[in-house]
Amino acid sequence: MPKVTDEYRQARRLEISQAALQCFARKGFQGTSMADIIAESGLSAGAIYGHYKGKDELIEQSIHELTEFHAGRVAARHDDGTLPTPHEVLERFICEIRERFTDFGLLVQIWAEATTDANFQHTASMAAAGLRGIFEAYATSWLNRPGATVEGDREVMARRYGAVMLGACQGFIVQAALFADFDAEGYLAGLEILRLP
Repeated sequence: MPKVTDEYRQARRLEISQAALQCFARKGFQGTSMADIIAESGLSAGAIYGHYKGKDELIEQSIHELTEFHAGRVAARHDDGTLPTPHEVLERFICEIRERFTDFGLLVQIWAEATTDANFQHTASMAAAGLRGIFEAYATSWLNRPGATVEGDREVMARRYGAVMLGACQGFIVQAALFADFDAEGYLAGLEILRLP
């Protein structure tokens, strides 16, 4: 029997979690069953359970993959080695989220579930902390870039900017999910008001 590579297992897990996300977007977390996910994926029940114990693990993994997808990409340097501006980082993050999720309602569902379900709260908090960490790391690099004139504790400032940058992205997601007349391009242009020293 041929050996299953780590790359193959990772690709199959991603395939399954993407099928789960599609189901969650259509039917919500509570309304989605493992049978729905199995049907959406086109795989056998054995193939699914060979990678995931159940729906809760699938939910947690799907959210984790969202964080991993953006880590290292959002604040990637330009070809000439320079850091992107805060506005460029936010725009890049939001554009990548838009490519990955056709329905932002799924992300809003995660946050709504987290207010009443302790398991969801833990998972959503871990995901938010991971994303906030990406922005904090970027802010640290920006505040310590050559020529930057910064007064005050840069570590404290990076934490504050990380939280605000995450909030700007969450604001985009919520408004895009709730408002039919949401001006996405206008919002992206408006992100220029966020400036770091």
